[in-house]
Amino acid sequence: MTSMAAAEKITTTPFLGDEPAFESDTVREEYEALCRDHNGLVNFGKSYATFDPMGKIAYLDEIDKIEERWDVFFARFSLLGQLNQEFVKQCNSFLQSMNLTEDDFKDLLKRTHQIMREDAERERGTIA
Repeated sequence: MTSMAAAEKITTTPFLGDEPAFESDTVREEYEALCRDHNGLVNFGKSYATFDPMGKIAYLDEIDKIEERWDVFFARFSLLGQLNQEFVKQCNSFLQSMNLTEDDFKDLLKRTHQIMREDAERERGTIA
């Protein structure tokens, strides 16, 4: 059985919606925009294989921006102690079930994106 098949499932969300931070219109609007932008980018990426090399690079740039926005958003909620602790527990179990730490996962994601960038550059003919 592969690591993914044996991996723990994540069945909850990072926020319950009743966190005090969501009482702020600014926070709520930022979260809604982040979710909307993330979902739009994921849907757009379904046709990634059809993108030209520059489109692939631009898409990866947008993925990096979304990841950075999520990192900042999650860091704020973590500092406030307002992340759903069941979500944190499930994420940690998921990563542990694949023998990964959070840093390992982020490194793996970064390496994967770098390989995708290099493939796009090869398609462009800028690297051998």
